[in-house]
Amino acid sequence: MTEGEGELAYNLTVIYGMSVLSMVVLYKVLYPPQHSSPPPSPMVSSESLPSPQSTLALIKSRRSIMPKDLSGESLTREEVELVLEAANWAPTHHKTEPWRYTVVEGSDAINDYLDMMETWYSDNKEDISEADYDKFLMKLSGARSTWPQNVSHVVVIGMARQALPDKKLPEWEEICAVASSVQNLHLALTSIEGAGGFWSSHTWCRMFRDSQDMRDYLGLKDAEDRVLGAFVIGKVQEGKTFKGKRRDWMEKVTWK
Repeated sequence: MTEGEGELAYNLTVIYGMSVLSMVVLYKVLYPPQHSSPPPSPMVSSESLPSPQSTLALIKSRRSIMPKDLSGESLTREEVELVLEAANWAPTHHKTEPWRYTVVEGSDAINDYLDMMETWYSDNKEDISEADYDKFLMKLSGARSTWPQNVSHVVVIGMARQALPDKKLPEWEEICAVASSVQNLHLALTSIEGAGGFWSSHTWCRMFRDSQDMRDYLGLKDAEDRVLGAFVIGKVQEGKTFKGKRRDWMEKVTWK
């Protein structure tokens, strides 16, 4: 190879290498890797889904079980994470996913949660009627007598009023989404052997529930964000059974 041919081969090699590098850089710019969002859940095959009969049986087995009927045995972290994942798969208009959960775990943390309520009511006593304050103290006494001893976790339920910066839906749609999420949580809890609980609306402590202090505790900064109570969960005392009853569904349905 002559000197001129060698120089030409070298130049062509450099040009080819730079072209390949430019193509790689351009591809990465145009199609950056997506790390911020988890991959979509794959479709579940029909063979792995429960039958209509077993699905209806699960729904009919759901019960609201009060703390007095819980044993004090704790759910495992894996069990709690399972019900929270189920809660995350609720229907949501425009995929806003407005539900926000704060998990209070174990008797010490539950005591701290109740202490926080009591402190807030004491600090704001001048703005609360005597009747409301006395009712709160009565309900708090009942919670103190059962929750720390019997309850495994308290899952406080929040709603982000505007979960996405570019979308603000009617409030009732977001409340419905959160309620659907809680129903998913409850059904998943029902599927765990020996587990149960109930949705406390926190009406008995509604002044604290609706305060900015409560929203701050949950990391909800917008004044329009909502706290919708808490789901109280645990393991059911051995031997306890709970009946359920509904009027005929046909009384509530009209066909056109």
